[in-house]
Parts: sequence; structure tokens; C-alpha cells
Amino acid sequence: MSTTSASAGRIARNVLIALGLTGLALLLWAGRDILFILFFGLLVGILFGTFTGWLEDLGLKRILALIVVLLVSAALTAGFWILLWPPVSDQLSTVGRELPQAADRVMEWVDSQYRSIAGPAGAPEEGLEEEVRTRARNQMGSIVSGALPIINSVIGALAGFLLVLVVGIYTAASPGMYRRGMLQLVPPRHRDRVTDAMDRSGHSLRRWMIGSAVNMLGVGLLIFLGLMILDVPAALALAIIAGLFEFVPIVGPILSAVPAIVVALTVSPTTALWVVLLFVVVQQIEGNLLTPLVMRGAVHLPPALTILFQALMAAVFGFLGLLLAVPILAVVLEAVRTLYVEPMQAHADRG
Repeated sequence: MSTTSASAGRIARNVLIALGLTGLALLLWAGRDILFILFFGLLVGILFGTFTGWLEDLGLKRILALIVVLLVSAALTAGFWILLWPPVSDQLSTVGRELPQAADRVMEWVDSQYRSIAGPAGAPEEGLEEEVRTRARNQMGSIVSGALPIINSVIGALAGFLLVLVVGIYTAASPGMYRRGMLQLVPPRHRDRVTDAMDRSGHSLRRWMIGSAVNMLGVGLLIFLGLMILDVPAALALAIIAGLFEFVPIVGPILSAVPAIVVALTVSPTTALWVVLLFVVVQQIEGNLLTPLVMRGAVHLPPALTILFQALMAAVFGFLGLLLAVPILAVVLEAVRTLYVEPMQAHADRG
């Protein structure tokens, strides 16, 4: 009888645990956007905390150092809006006006190339030519309209800026308090290893954040100079787009090239080809020079795994998932390496 009661108790406990985990999973899924915004705030807190720590090492108290970092950040942001936003806004309006001309320019170029090769006898019928032109214009419109929701998603993500900023400031102000609170959730015998995992994850995220900022700035400057040399309209706006999209590795550079190529098509197809070459060269410089220099010490992410994880996060969680896929993967890999791989390897060595 006691054995039966014990079995029934274990079954009831397992059922309650399963129900609790299911409820927790549903709750997390319902609040997934808030969780992503909080994680974004954590990244901002790490970035603020890095500069705050540097000033703290110079002798400033942490709260004073954080105030200095926030004031400098606010001044830089205000300077951007005052000095750069008016021309960028005008250039974005120019981009919007010139995009519809791109399809016509492409078809005119294709038609001229076809006529130069085939001659008058090989010219297509007027109705067929118009049909091909219409289909190409519609296809170009589909490509452009497919990219616009991504830009709109970026703007929508900025709606959570205030929450991200608040989380970042509080995290940077007293990181130790939140760190101790998280460790309270861990059994005492595992706290040393979890602390090590948190330290490694924080170091990797810190290096990744600073490296990403340097990459964004470098790519933006190179694209701006290249577009100015090629005399592409709205060079500053397109360079800022390229720099911002550099925050999303692998996928971001491809997305950022689309508006630049389309705008270049309003000049000439040859200019568009030069713009494609420009983006390829800049990405080679970024991948082979900038990234190895600024990402030294950050967690190494296997490229194939990164692409697959980005695709998974984008498919399940949308743009926010894509945006935060790399830092989340970095944290996951550090946790797996510290909490599972290294202990297993140490156990195997002792055995």
C-alpha cells in the first residue's frame, strides 16, 4: 500500500512539474517581445557598464562615471540629430522618389543591349516588350516592398527604446546586485561554475558590442566614400543604412546592399554593378581586417551554426529574433562550454 502511495505521489509530482514547465513556457512565449527588449537592454547595460568601468578605474565613483557616460551619449545623439538628420531625411525622400525609376532604367538598358546584339530583325514585338517591361517592374517593386517591412520593423523596434534605456542604465549602475540575484536561483554547489559562465558571457558580449560598433562605423565610412566617388544619390543615407545593418552579421550586409543597388540603378546599370563591387570589397575588408582586429577575445561563432541559428530565430521570432540571434548564440555557446563541455572533459581526463 505504501509503495502504491509513493508511486502515486511521484506521478502527481511529475504531472505538476510538467504542468508548471508548460505554463512557464507559454508565459515566456506570450512575453517573448518583452524578453527580447530586456535582453537588448542588457546589451546596452553592458556597453554603458564597459565605459563606466573604464572611468571608474580612473578614480571616479561608479554613479558619477555612469552620469558622464550618459551625458556624452546624449550629446552624441543630439549632435547626430542636429547635424545629420536634416540631410539624411532629404536624401531618404530622394531615395523614395527615385526607386520607381529603377525598373525602367534596367529595362531600357536590357533592351538596348538586346538590340545591339540581335539587330533590328531581332527586336521583340511591341506587345511582348511591354509585357516583359511590366513584369520586370512588378518584380522590382516586389523586391523593394519586401525590404521595406524590414526597415519598418527596425522603426517599430525603436518604440521600445525607453524600456531598453531604463534597463541598460539600471544594469550599468549596479550590475553586482542583479548578478547576486541571479546566483540565488542556482544551487550553491553550482554557483562557482555559473559565475564563471556569466563572467565569460559578459566578456564575450562586451567584446562583441564594441567590435560591432567599430565595424558599423568602419563599414559606414567606407560605403559613404565609395558611393561619393561613384556619384550615387543619397550617399550619406545609404551609408548610414549600411552601417546600421552591419549590426546583423551575414544577413545585414546583404539587406543593406539592396537599397544602394536600387538607387544606383536610377543612375545607370553600370553604376549599380560598381555599387555591387563596392559592397563586396567593403565586406571583404570588414571580414578579413576589421573583424579579426576588433573581435579578438570575443567568443568564436561557427559561421554555419550562426547562419542556421539566425534563420531559426528569424522564422520563430521575426526581426527581433534575427537582430539578437548572434549575442544570444554567444551566451548559449559560452554556457554550454562552461557548464557542460569543460566539466565533461575534466571528468574524462580524471578517468
